[in-house]
Amino acid sequence: MEKMILKDKIALVTGAGRNVGRGIALRFAREGARVVANDVDGGALDRLQADGRAEGLAVSPAVADVGDADAMGEIIDRVAAERGSLDVLVNNAVIHVNLGERGPFLKVTDQGWREFMRRNLNAMFLNTQRAARIMARQRRGCIINISSNGALLAHRQRIAYDTMKGALESFTRAVAIDLAPWRVRVNAIRPIAVSDIPAEGTEAVERDRRLGAMIPLGRIARPADVAWAAVFLAADDAEFITGQVINVDGGMLVQSRPPQLELEPVIRPEDLPL
Repeated sequence: MEKMILKDKIALVTGAGRNVGRGIALRFAREGARVVANDVDGGALDRLQADGRAEGLAVSPAVADVGDADAMGEIIDRVAAERGSLDVLVNNAVIHVNLGERGPFLKVTDQGWREFMRRNLNAMFLNTQRAARIMARQRRGCIINISSNGALLAHRQRIAYDTMKGALESFTRAVAIDLAPWRVRVNAIRPIAVSDIPAEGTEAVERDRRLGAMIPLGRIARPADVAWAAVFLAADDAEFITGQVINVDGGMLVQSRPPQLELEPVIRPEDLPL
């Protein structure tokens, strides 16, 4: 039986068409939230809405590029006006502009860097500020930013992405302090290697197996893992938690090296009968 932890909360989730955002949108709806799902891909939102409807869940689509400040501002204001409040904002969307922001540092282009930051970091600032004004007037609200292990550990040839995620976490802490007097909480979730369960026989199965072997709990993260952390942070019982970053990484970031590189043999459960 669902606990309906988020019953009647109004939540806006960006990048809800796939993977983490989709998982959060559906889990929020299962917990009783009235969810507005944003994505630039209208087809993905149609599929999300249909899947929600099959479970008896109401998920409302809002098609817009998260980097379009005017369009997103209209959505945020409309949600609050039509539904009477805005209780939760999940900043999940990432826009890859494909203008040279990826690749070796010496090949990253000025245009790619600037456009990536505009449509991601700048967009998060503008959308969060728009939502926070509404929440401040309400004297309540919760903002959840989806980070990445790239905020702490560098990916090769992902300079712009890692820089943006590192800034996102600093932004989370700074905004949490500024909004605390209005009882608006701001936290982040730092997942690692998140993917839907791939179809058997595909290359993704082997990819997941290889990545999972480096993680202490033995698998990569699934959208449901991140979604549950988001439910926890959005719940009223988390009212004293703000400015924090929660790792959802299966223990990856607390180990000094993956099992394959350990200097001593790694003991497996089957090696040590209890």
